[in-house]
Amino acid sequence: MKAWSDAASLILAARHGQTYSCAVSPAIHNYKLLCLKRHQKSSFMPGLYVFPGGTVDPADVNLKWYEYFNAFGLDNDRLASLVPKAVSRPQIFQSKENELLREISLRITAIRETFEECGILLCRRNKNGNAHSSWVEHVSIPKGEMQTWQNKVHNDATEFLNLCQKLECYPDLWALHEWRNWLAPTYETKRFNTAFYLACIPHMPYAEYEAIEMDDLQWFSPEEFSLTGFEFPPPQQIEIARLTKIKSIDNLLNIAMERNKKGIQKLYLPIVVQLKDGIGMVMPEDTMYPKEIKLYEQQIIDKSDITVDEFEKITTLTKNRIVFLDTQVNIIFTDNGKDNRIVFPRPGYHSKSGNVKSKNKLQDE
Repeated sequence: MKAWSDAASLILAARHGQTYSCAVSPAIHNYKLLCLKRHQKSSFMPGLYVFPGGTVDPADVNLKWYEYFNAFGLDNDRLASLVPKAVSRPQIFQSKENELLREISLRITAIRETFEECGILLCRRNKNGNAHSSWVEHVSIPKGEMQTWQNKVHNDATEFLNLCQKLECYPDLWALHEWRNWLAPTYETKRFNTAFYLACIPHMPYAEYEAIEMDDLQWFSPEEFSLTGFEFPPPQQIEIARLTKIKSIDNLLNIAMERNKKGIQKLYLPIVVQLKDGIGMVMPEDTMYPKEIKLYEQQIIDKSDITVDEFEKITTLTKNRIVFLDTQVNIIFTDNGKDNRIVFPRPGYHSKSGNVKSKNKLQDE
């Protein structure tokens, strides 16, 4: 049995509010992120807020997609342009015989799952293969038909290609930018090796969560998400915390495009740190991160001689770590030589905010 399932997830950022020049450093975020709350009865991460995404389905790797893209003027060379010229690539990007390139199929998974979970169809209709924007596009579906198609795709992933054919559109692969590759720690009962993509959209599209898997859908800025008291898995907390420092969606898109050119070259596997009075985790780039990691066996760094406070404040280190406390989760990372500390309150310890409420339908503001 395989130790984990391959998956893809999408960090979707939508422009919101004022448009800033890239030369201007805005004081507040001019974009919001999409997060969904997993159903309380889910067998994996019940009740936690996540980015849309899910496991790779055989329908996502089917070679029929080549023929479909070719019909839009997107030949195999254009599709191969999605493969970065990186020397080192994580295992998840290793393509298999008689399957699509992984750089294609993982993006299809992210786009299919995003539609299935919240009804946003990130597709294009133009037939000029060289005219792609770095901003992601979406195709609107009549609200009366959206849930019907979401249910169809949920029950059978091959229906996603049927949906694209019906609407004469194709997945907007080139606007999904490689962001990070997260592997769940060994202590998880279900493990996923997930390619995270980032896409920026010019406005917030209509969204409707699929009630079989999800309980809620929210658009908030990274800073707002860090204050809500929602419960997130560590990868989402790390990504949201780092995005609190990027206020402009234009800057975010530029960063994503530059990262995409290089491609994901490193696996992100959190390693547990045992402390005198608590638990922490370290990620790659942290000075304490092991030189050799164990993908299949439990690996714990024993620092039981120091306290949580000492672990947070220890100097002369590059930090990329999490500390779990009773009332909060602290994300600590070094950026441009400066240590940053982003605090996520634990559920039940956040201040009640009148603008944080459950919605299953969200529309452009």
